[in-house]
Order: sequence, then structure tokens, then C-alpha cells
Amino acid sequence: MILYTPLPLELVMSVDDNTSPYQDVELDGVTLVVEPTVAGMGKIVQIRSTDPSVYLRPEFQPGQQISLSHFRS
Repeated sequence: MILYTPLPLELVMSVDDNTSPYQDVELDGVTLVVEPTVAGMGKIVQIRSTDPSVYLRPEFQPGQQISLSHFRS
């Protein structure tokens, strides 16, 4: 079987063992995959949405830094 995907192998073959550096966060109703960076900040890695207009919003583009302080429990 061949799988063609632009995603990194770590995301495709990941096992939910809570060792992944990525977090799923919801911002304005959009689910984002975020990689924590410096204290309280994270870099957007992926957008998970079925709405095409979300992908055009500059604040959700991969590589953007967002504050994770609102998502801590």
C-alpha cells in the first residue's frame, strides 16, 4: 500500500500515547494542531476544518504563533 500525503510521517503514523509534541486546540470554532514553542506560545502546524474559507484566514496559517495561555486547564 502506498500513501501519498503532504503530512510528516510522525503525524500519519502517530500512536495516541501522549508523547506527541502537538496539541489540538480550538480557536474561534476552528480546530488547530499546535506545536508548543516558548513558554505560553505555540506554532500552528495544521488546520483541521471542512470549511474552505478558514484556510484563507491569515491568523490560522501554519507557522503563525498563537498564545496557548487560554487553552491551559
